[in-house]
Amino acid sequence: MKRRFKVTVDGETFDVEVEETTEEAPATQRVAPTEVKRKTTEPRVTVQKAVAPSTATEEGVVTAPLPGVVSEVRISAGDEIKEGTVLLVLEAMKMENEIYAPADGVVSEVYVEAGQQVGRGHRLVKLS
Repeated sequence: MKRRFKVTVDGETFDVEVEETTEEAPATQRVAPTEVKRKTTEPRVTVQKAVAPSTATEEGVVTAPLPGVVSEVRISAGDEIKEGTVLLVLEAMKMENEIYAPADGVVSEVYVEAGQQVGRGHRLVKLS
């Protein structure tokens, strides 16, 4: 008698057909592999953009919340900004993290440039 099962291995689902036999196979005998049909639907992938909170350690200085590479600087010295404005994009662990302004102000100094590697706590921008 043949029976069908759905088996999930490492997140992939397989349709498996097993035939029941009446005689026992010796423990040392190898059994021929059974045909396995893969599930035909494409896996769903959801991508979300990570958002890292900006941190301010000294008055008006925004620092890196995690180590990474500055992939984009969206402001320059003299720009007037509002709270929540994206100052720059920091790439860390293959994720893009937008760094936001913690308050309204004027950009008085930009300490980094695109392509620069920074560590956690590294000074990024000074706001006044």
